Amino acid sequence: MAAAEPMPSGSAQFRGRYINKLDAKKRVSIPAAFRAALAGQPLVLRRSNRLGCIEAWPASLFEASITPITPADVNLEEDDDSFYVNYADTVDATPDSEGRLIMDAKLLEHAGITDSIAFLGKNQIFELWEPSAADAMIEAARARAQARAMTRRQGA
Repeated sequence: MAAAEPMPSGSAQFRGRYINKLDAKKRVSIPAAFRAALAGQPLVLRRSNRLGCIEAWPASLFEASITPITPADVNLEEDDDSFYVNYADTVDATPDSEGRLIMDAKLLEHAGITDSIAFLGKNQIFELWEPSAADAMIEAARARAQARAMTRRQGA
């Protein structure tokens, strides 16, 4: 099988909110709109460093962000921390012929996902959330954005 072609910068955008069921084998269907944006490319799934969700990165975008390491990099605690945080809980995932992903149990546990997954588009990546946590995040983000807008208007 040939390697996936990198996604041209800025070409694929993941938009929208979708909820799909997790089956008994821990598989979930990627929403059709997201599959179309991926154009057959594999994913890198990782635990979010800031939020209670799973980040889904197109493999080419994730790989483009990697800076090669040198022996000196593994001698610094800060660099080691970064490597563990960014790579130890990272899973390569290729959708099957029906567009389903087999989900990693530890990632599901991190996100509190048990039976349904909310897919949230986030520009060139998307996130996988427990549905009620996704709703709460969207509402909290909307409230923060409105508060910032009000502050800017009052300061103008």
